[in-house]
Amino acid sequence: MKLPELLLPAGDKEKAYVAFRYGADAIYMGMPMFSLRTRMNTVTESDIEEIVNFAREHNKKVYIVINGFPHQNMMEILTKHMKRLEEIKPHGLIIADPGVLSLANEYAPSLEKHLSVQSSTVNVPAMKFWQNNNICRVILAREIAIEEVVKIHNALPGMELEYFVHGAVCMAYSGRCILSNFMSARDSNRGACSHTCRWNYRVFDDGGNEIDVSDRVDKRADAALEPKGKSCCDTKPVDKPCCGSGGKAKSIHDFESKKYLEEELRPNEFIPVEEDFHGTHMMSSRDMCMIEHLQKVIDAGVISLKVEGRNKTIYYLATVTRAYRQALDNIADGKPFDEKLWEEIHATANRGFFAGFLHGKPQIGDQQYESGGSESTHHFVGKVLSAKDGKITFDVRNRLNIGDEIEFIFPDMKDDIKVTITKMEKGGSEVTALHGGNGEGSIFSDIEIPEGILMRKKMTEERTETYG
Repeated sequence: MKLPELLLPAGDKEKAYVAFRYGADAIYMGMPMFSLRTRMNTVTESDIEEIVNFAREHNKKVYIVINGFPHQNMMEILTKHMKRLEEIKPHGLIIADPGVLSLANEYAPSLEKHLSVQSSTVNVPAMKFWQNNNICRVILAREIAIEEVVKIHNALPGMELEYFVHGAVCMAYSGRCILSNFMSARDSNRGACSHTCRWNYRVFDDGGNEIDVSDRVDKRADAALEPKGKSCCDTKPVDKPCCGSGGKAKSIHDFESKKYLEEELRPNEFIPVEEDFHGTHMMSSRDMCMIEHLQKVIDAGVISLKVEGRNKTIYYLATVTRAYRQALDNIADGKPFDEKLWEEIHATANRGFFAGFLHGKPQIGDQQYESGGSESTHHFVGKVLSAKDGKITFDVRNRLNIGDEIEFIFPDMKDDIKVTITKMEKGGSEVTALHGGNGEGSIFSDIEIPEGILMRKKMTEERTETYG
């Protein structure tokens, strides 16, 4: 069977090479002033040209992101960028703004145009409109369930469909949230989202009394887990959160009274928020992961599986890429889903996982009420620079001690190698510990490790890494 494209993010040149090495068919990247990643993004036109040339030599693809909503004062420089991209010849442009699309059609006519998820396109008439304006691929809004994807593909088989299968999920339509701009003057539509929805908030009622929301959330979750059927009020299924676990219907007014949020670093600044029986609409979502459902996505007519995360680390990128690569290869070989891939996915920073909108509207348990941070079973400790005469030198990314067991992770997981550290050097001197951010370090082993292979260390259960 023909597998869909595995499309990975590349926030810089190094990430592009890592993604390709660990199994990506294609990557997407963009310059900071034109794409929605203004922070931690150092991509230049020279980088783009280098990566595009590499991709063509290795039968890979590169898509350039220009999905911001530029103001008028950027039109001149954007036009120059379009002309340069027409010369470089990447495999496609990812665009959200109609004006940017118009410029692309005029100044980069030979390049494919893909419609960004920022356009929140969710129906066939809209896709036909974009198709009439030279869009050949639509990156579907995350809010589209798989049944809708099937209908869209059947109604418009000539339009390529790209679908997010992994990564963080915005609590608003992609890029359309104003919380970041309001609270930290950082515009999500210009690539500077501060992830305000994941901050820590306290909830107050009209009288200024703090509300313990955990009890309410627990009751709603209990109700959602009861058997399907009629609720105690005979008006809504019991998987709706209007009913508590005790079997008595709650008045809708219990959920419609006005509440106020106070962010922990902004005391006495109260933000009104409406809460109804569907829940509070400003919470931290779990991360999306569809690795177990890829066959269903493929059968729906999707030709490109997209992973979110241009700001993620090279370790995250390598780990997620090889996990999805193996899942796809298993499908091609007619093998069942390998449960061990879940262990691999949990080795990256995550907020817990759910299947996004794959099966329809997410349920209560799909939101992360307790924390906006993330956890991981492993942490990234280094990238191999050289291995010669029993000495492995690497760029140190996290603390290592004598006696630690580290794992070298390869594109194919069956090639992974574990080594216990017995000796370490820093600057030619033997040391008992190495620390991230201080340059190169060395360990000693007779194994042969290629340059560029990544290294990780498993955390103990008591010290599972937490990222705020």
